[in-house]
Amino acid sequence: MDTGTVFLLVVGIFFVLLASEVPIAFCLGLAGALGVLLSRGFDVASATMAGTPFTAVANYSLSIVPMYILVGMFALHARIAEHVYAVADRLLTRVRGGLGIATISACAGFAAVTGSSVATAATIGKLAIHEMRKRGYSASLAAGMVAAAGTLGILIPPSIILAIYGVLTRESIAALLLAGIVPGIMSALIYSTYVVIKGSAVPEDTTLQDAIRNAPIRTLPWRGVFRVGVLFFIVMIGVYSGLFTVTESGALGALFALIIMMVELRKEGWRKLVSSIKAALEEVSAVTSMAFFIFVGSSIFTFYMVSAGIPTAFTRWVAGLTVAPTLIVAIFLIALIPMGMALDSLSVLIIFVPLTYPVIHALGFSGIWYAILVVKGIELGQITPPVGINVYVVSGVGGVSPEETFRGIAPFAVMDIITAAILFIFPGIILWLPNLVGG
Repeated sequence: MDTGTVFLLVVGIFFVLLASEVPIAFCLGLAGALGVLLSRGFDVASATMAGTPFTAVANYSLSIVPMYILVGMFALHARIAEHVYAVADRLLTRVRGGLGIATISACAGFAAVTGSSVATAATIGKLAIHEMRKRGYSASLAAGMVAAAGTLGILIPPSIILAIYGVLTRESIAALLLAGIVPGIMSALIYSTYVVIKGSAVPEDTTLQDAIRNAPIRTLPWRGVFRVGVLFFIVMIGVYSGLFTVTESGALGALFALIIMMVELRKEGWRKLVSSIKAALEEVSAVTSMAFFIFVGSSIFTFYMVSAGIPTAFTRWVAGLTVAPTLIVAIFLIALIPMGMALDSLSVLIIFVPLTYPVIHALGFSGIWYAILVVKGIELGQITPPVGINVYVVSGVGGVSPEETFRGIAPFAVMDIITAAILFIFPGIILWLPNLVGG
């Protein structure tokens, strides 16, 4: 059987398994194993299946994944999100659309310690949607806003997705994390601009609004904002000072987040503390296990692709096209949207990046610039039907139907497209901070 026929068969099997709701890790692993069997024979296939599960995850760089997840889970149970939201609500209550801007600000702040869009959307959704609806925001706008702003979790560092991109491409993880800061802030500002224009808040003279406005600033839970700053400092500044590696920064961040949780919950007794630590560790185990299973499956699939010469042939074919290189990049980024409609962000990243990154590198583009654009594409996928995982998470925690949430997400999806277009046209926005610090 020739290489092209085997490739088409492998891809077909992959999509059949995916349509049958087989977990993505097994879709990748089984399709890849079939490809190796048909192209390289039984001996190579059996050796691949025997050795790959170990070699795929026996990578020190991957230890950053559970560390960043630990930071997020401990921060979640330490109620950092509640404190950031309360402070933002009070400070922005006089601004038109202030509660919506506070919600977006809280998402950005919590994203700076979680690295997960789902965790950000779920946590802020629990706090904000009911409050926004109580003050006059429509259900669709409130839910759509949280679902969109929650995607900042995979852009603002520490981002698990950016860290894994670095592992896959061997780009500097520290530079990737730094590159996400300005685009993350920019995305939040563009979301906030739409909220101000929309002006959906209730009149400012309501009793509820006055009560919040008159609350003494000194009584606000500033400790939450301070703790976000310290966690961000540990993860980012520690890396660039040379005091410790990215993985070590994640471990120290997790330790500090644990201390914060212990301090925050000390008055509720040791039973509450133990149960919170147990719940955080269970969540970390579940997410990490899922991620590593996907790594194993994708490694088998990647072995088949590389052994069959698919990435090399694809790179040569694309490089030989008589079209502008920027158009090729644009086509890649547009292709992310339908992929994100059917797959979760980690699966999209692991399938998409190994195939397209060599092309980007061959065309002379910055891998760091491309990383941020890929993340923006993945963000769009997280809020786009039929999957739109952030939409269903927000719908579940906020009591708003998925249909209403998808309606509310539409203008924010447009904002994301505008942001991505600006970042695409002006690469310096992404590369300025990494070049400044590295320079």
